[in-house]
Amino acid sequence: MPLEKEKIQNFLNEQIAQADFRTRAYVYDRDGKLRPRRDIFQNITRHIHKFYSEKSTIRWITLTGLRGAGKTTVLSQAYDFIRNLDCHKLFLSLDQTSQILGVSLPEVISAYEDLLGKSLEMLDRPLFLFLDEVQYDEKWGITLKSIYDRSENIFIFSTGSSALLMNKNKDIVRRTVYEKLFPLSFCEYLKIKHKKHPDENRDLSQEISRAIFFSKNAKDAYSQLQKLQRNITKYYAGIIYRHEFKKYLYYGSLPYMLTVDNEAIIYDQISKTMDRVVAMDIRSAKNFTSDIISKIPRILYAVADMDAFNFSTLSEAFQISRPKVMEIFDFLEQTEVLHRIYPHGSHLGQEARKPSKYLFSSPAFRAMYYKMVGNIISPENAKGRLLEDLVGMYLYRLFAKNPEVSFTYDSAQGGADFIVGIGGRKIVIEVGSGQKSYRQVISTAKKVKPAYSLIISDEELEFSEELNALKVPFNIFVLA
Repeated sequence: MPLEKEKIQNFLNEQIAQADFRTRAYVYDRDGKLRPRRDIFQNITRHIHKFYSEKSTIRWITLTGLRGAGKTTVLSQAYDFIRNLDCHKLFLSLDQTSQILGVSLPEVISAYEDLLGKSLEMLDRPLFLFLDEVQYDEKWGITLKSIYDRSENIFIFSTGSSALLMNKNKDIVRRTVYEKLFPLSFCEYLKIKHKKHPDENRDLSQEISRAIFFSKNAKDAYSQLQKLQRNITKYYAGIIYRHEFKKYLYYGSLPYMLTVDNEAIIYDQISKTMDRVVAMDIRSAKNFTSDIISKIPRILYAVADMDAFNFSTLSEAFQISRPKVMEIFDFLEQTEVLHRIYPHGSHLGQEARKPSKYLFSSPAFRAMYYKMVGNIISPENAKGRLLEDLVGMYLYRLFAKNPEVSFTYDSAQGGADFIVGIGGRKIVIEVGSGQKSYRQVISTAKKVKPAYSLIISDEELEFSEELNALKVPFNIFVLA
């Protein structure tokens, strides 16, 4: 046997022998109890069950999402889910095979076939491949496509840190089912921190979401939310809401931060996550110069502190051409660090050249810049921007799979933070901390004629029939 293949087989034998041990930390806590599972876990295991029991044609799941969202944990929990099935299974992280072992995925699969004593085409039992960080292998897409096509007895569950690499690969787009892992919702946060059972909020979340976004008018939304107040109060029993919400806003939407108590360590870890996005994901996907790569962290900090966003201003400040600055932001959006909110533009009769607004995909990223670097805006404005990130994160989470939903904002002076288009309806949304008047939603509502307007803030639930507007407190909104 060639020395190289023997080395790979030894590596695979070690991976197979230690897979249960290595995934255990993601599946069980220190007391040996199952860790709470993310909402997406049900979708993943449903596909696995249908493949194993019903020979479903869905045999390839691709889990995407920003770094730190918890993809490895979901992959490990899915691996544990099949532990008692009569099957072959292999759990690999391709950063190890590619970066450490120095071999390609086809070489690994060839060595694995030798261990099985048969080719993939001759499998007598289902084979589950759990492949983490697949983007580390340059030809992962065409390789997995080939594996997928070789046998209907193979199920692939692949994850990658860079959505930019995952979503642009034409070799897999017609074969895989994409599942997106978002930052934690507040309900998921409480489920992990306080072991809140998912059944306690599943129906409540759906009812709150329907009331906020699918009511006839503000009065109808108010009436529906009032009816849910008792259940909302019951859900929060035993929870110090203000204490937990502050933690959630500043860093709790990233699951890997929930076991760390020291804020200095928390923000250092978040900073390192952002550094890896820049140094690894963006660098590997685009041939930016080292000089440009070195400026991206400072550009992101500028975004965290900017009131009005302007590509030309950034181009001049960082001595990078305007087209290149736009390219940087396109990639930051694809890696899911930022969400782009377009100006409502033509609908409001504004100039098409009005700037887009960029929100961080998790408020924890903006909070990290504020805590580690500092900011020049007032504490109230700083918190307001974090809350706007949070609402944007929720909007993307709630409506990511709905092609009929759009998110824009009113770029006019004093305009609303969001205009959500759902089919032929519009909802105007203003976000803020403390007391908020109806002024900004009134201004925008006059132009877009929404079904109703929302103010999401710390105030109590109330509505104005005259203005067809509703005030929704955050303690209700974050349960949606």
